[in-house]
Amino acid sequence: MNVDRRSPCRWNQAVLAHGSELRKFWTDHLRDRQRRVLFILAEGFDPRMCLGLEMLLDLRGNDPVDVALIEFSEGPNSPSTAYLPKVEANHTRLLKAMQGRGTIRKFQLALHAGDDRRRISAQNALRLFNDLSELGDYTDIILDVSAAPRGIYLPLAAKILHLVEPEEGKPIVNFHVMVAEDSSFDAHIHDEGVEERADFIYPFKGAMDREATAGLPRVWMPLLGENQRIQLERIYELIQPDEICPVLPSPARDPRRGDKLVQAYHGLLFDNWRIEPRNFIYGSERNPFEVYRQLTRAIVAYRESFAPLDGAKFVLSAVSSKLLSIAALLVAYDFRANDIEIGIAHVDCHGYKVDPEAPVNSELSGLWLTGEWEASPAGAVAAPEGNKLESKATNIETAAK
Repeated sequence: MNVDRRSPCRWNQAVLAHGSELRKFWTDHLRDRQRRVLFILAEGFDPRMCLGLEMLLDLRGNDPVDVALIEFSEGPNSPSTAYLPKVEANHTRLLKAMQGRGTIRKFQLALHAGDDRRRISAQNALRLFNDLSELGDYTDIILDVSAAPRGIYLPLAAKILHLVEPEEGKPIVNFHVMVAEDSSFDAHIHDEGVEERADFIYPFKGAMDREATAGLPRVWMPLLGENQRIQLERIYELIQPDEICPVLPSPARDPRRGDKLVQAYHGLLFDNWRIEPRNFIYGSERNPFEVYRQLTRAIVAYRESFAPLDGAKFVLSAVSSKLLSIAALLVAYDFRANDIEIGIAHVDCHGYKVDPEAPVNSELSGLWLTGEWEASPAGAVAAPEGNKLESKATNIETAAK
């Protein structure tokens, strides 16, 4: 049997910047040529919602920035209704920042359907924009995911990527993703009303519903984050994996974050699922492109190993930070472009609870996913990782004992 050695590598070189580096990138990018900018963001209670837009407006001077604002509601019985004053405060903050600076278009996104409140956020996110013309005539489109749930921003990012794909005779559109993130603050946000069953984020089903390949081995690669035990258990029930390769954020701002995650999920990982320490994958908390490369290499290696058995099925789960969840999306999207189906399994919830007085110390990060850098013969080089990152890997061998 011939081994399929196709190896997606689209984002082996791409642009990533944080903090002051991101500000410098946008200063240079906006100065480079006349640009028409669309900024897409979701309205929510997260205090970081407007940080990216405010930075961009500050750098644009008198030039406009148009906004596409996605409005959604978790429903009248959602725990998130307690934070409606924060949503309203964010809306007021956005209007103040945008006063006289550009247009604001609002898009309503329904999260549920039917009497059973069936979750349809992913499908509706895909339908927000059906054609590039619906987005408008822009040189740069930015999707800010700071206040958006995974079930919205992952399919939406995939759809925009598809719409702006470079084609002959088609104008080049730059697509960026921006997020204000702080893992220590995110650890204080808890999912409430977690769905009873996990499901796959459309369209990334990983061919799990095909009867012809039902007997193939299943490999699950969950990207681990805090407070996700119930979600992990329900995704496990959905997939019933034969092999599990957890992904730990290491290096990370907190040098012990990986150790803490292993400790928090110790019983689940080692006692219940019997995961071997060698199965763990490490990826930088601040570099989704590195995690993308790590996951891609692991999937390619497993595909070669399982080739004598006619292959395997692969599923990712982004129960992690938003930056790392983008890595999962890039992997699934890139393999799909190479006719290889990778699933993204997810568990929705009906709202959130935030610990009172949770400290917010977020950093803006930006990814340039496609556009002019791909059209350039030289490509682009990822921005360097910060020198302050701790590089020590989590000691899994010790934790497993």
